Amino acid sequence: MLGAMTSAKTSNTYRLRTDKNPIALTLGHSRQFVYVANWGAHNISAYRICTATGRLSPIAGSPFTSGLWPHSIAASASGKFLYTANGKSNDVSAFRIDLASGALQPVAGSPFRAGDHPEAIVMTPSDDVAYVANGFSGDITAYKIDPATGFLSELPDSPYPSGEKPLAIAIHPSGQYAYVANRRSDVQAHRIDGSGGGLSPVAGSPFPAGKGPTAIVMHPSGNFVYVANFKSNNVGAYRVDHSNGALLQIDGSPFFSGQVPIGIAVDPSGDFLLVTNGGSNDVSVFHVNQATGALSQVSNSPFPAGEMPCGIAIDPSGPFVYIGNWASHDLFGYRLERPTGRLLPL
Repeated sequence: MLGAMTSAKTSNTYRLRTDKNPIALTLGHSRQFVYVANWGAHNISAYRICTATGRLSPIAGSPFTSGLWPHSIAASASGKFLYTANGKSNDVSAFRIDLASGALQPVAGSPFRAGDHPEAIVMTPSDDVAYVANGFSGDITAYKIDPATGFLSELPDSPYPSGEKPLAIAIHPSGQYAYVANRRSDVQAHRIDGSGGGLSPVAGSPFPAGKGPTAIVMHPSGNFVYVANFKSNNVGAYRVDHSNGALLQIDGSPFFSGQVPIGIAVDPSGDFLLVTNGGSNDVSVFHVNQATGALSQVSNSPFPAGEMPCGIAIDPSGPFVYIGNWASHDLFGYRLERPTGRLLPL
């Protein structure tokens, strides 16, 4: 476990051993900490970021026990709470984050019941509602978040239907819309009830995607949505119609990535889109045309990663990039160079 962890230079890349099958990453509390959901070990690895170098150091008490098969991990915007969607135990683990140390303590009442095989969890920008995509039951469980305790209370009308095998969710920065990537090759769009957090379908939804959508991300501007299609080895790009939440295909979409794209993220400036390619063991970096949303790969992309890279987290203040490699059980660390977009080993 973490007691035997080492960091090393491997192929000129910063490499940190973690636990089994790191599948998802998130940043917590002013981006001081990195949390990693280890699917095969049923726990969460926690690290503090060195703001000068980007190197990571384990937090005392790490790893912290989660539910079985944590597929997704998310920290609240306030930095106070952390949640994992646990695919095998069909629940959500909730933790309070110690803002000084980064250590995790279970929220009273945790874990909270979810649907069948929860795959993803996200929160609204205001931290008042959490949504969980349940892959096998084809729906979304919605919870009110207690801002003082982190306790989750399921909404009365939850769960909400959301297509076949929902795997990932992205929330519009306005908090008005939720977009769900369904593995059966489409994107379900929902309007969010601003007062209660309930979901209702957007007109025209679902919207077609490539084969096997597995990850979805919003552009920080709220103008664009990007979907990683792991069976067709590409990224679908859409423009958001702000009047109704509908998705419009961007010219040139889909854009080729590497083999089996699994994870996707946009840097906070909105200039670059990063995609982890689990089949080709690398990371594609695209420049984003912020006027049109179109993508073009940066010079030297894709960049080497470990074995079967999955989760990705980008530190906005570094800017540092961390990749979780499922098969090699480790993290790789990079610096995102500007203005080129190249990934440089830490």
